[in-house]
Amino acid sequence: MEIPSGLKLMLVATALMSVAASAGTITLSGTGASGVLSAPSETWVFNADGGASVTGYLNDWGSPGVDLGTVPSDESVDLFGLQMTFLGGSSPIDAASITTGNGAACEGTTTGGTTFCTINPTDIWVATQVGPDSIDFLAQSASYYLTPGQQYFVNIFFDGATPTGFTGDWLTTFTPTPPATTPEPAAFGLVGVGLASLLAISRRQR
Repeated sequence: MEIPSGLKLMLVATALMSVAASAGTITLSGTGASGVLSAPSETWVFNADGGASVTGYLNDWGSPGVDLGTVPSDESVDLFGLQMTFLGGSSPIDAASITTGNGAACEGTTTGGTTFCTINPTDIWVATQVGPDSIDFLAQSASYYLTPGQQYFVNIFFDGATPTGFTGDWLTTFTPTPPATTPEPAAFGLVGVGLASLLAISRRQR
């Protein structure tokens, strides 16, 4: 059965939008108490400092872990941001710790707040809470990127119980503000090219 031309156009548009949306990211995820992000050196752990029961502060997540120092990026490209969403539903990211981290000059300890820092040179990727369980860390200058092999750390603190896991993305393009949920102009351009090609083919077949 031949697929109607209108349906063909919709299928191609959907596929092109999917490709455009995923461009410029490296996907990562994890569950359990510890693991690695998207590369072996990028270790992470929940409650490396003992969490709320030991510190009297908050439960946390970090790469390599709160109070554990730094780890090298093992990606093959420069990175400009990190987007994270934590799973579990009862552990929103602590807003006050974000304010602390953005002003803590890369302290990296239990009292250093929610923060992401590159090391040598030391630069903070500004943290923005984009949902109860979601946060973006974004370089605010195109020169603040994380290079392959460069050291970094990231710490995140939660109100409530420790989450059960997370999903996220490394950003491989400079994006100084949280990405909008609507498609970017480049995505529309890709869709336009695809639709024009399909229309041309359809006309030739008539």
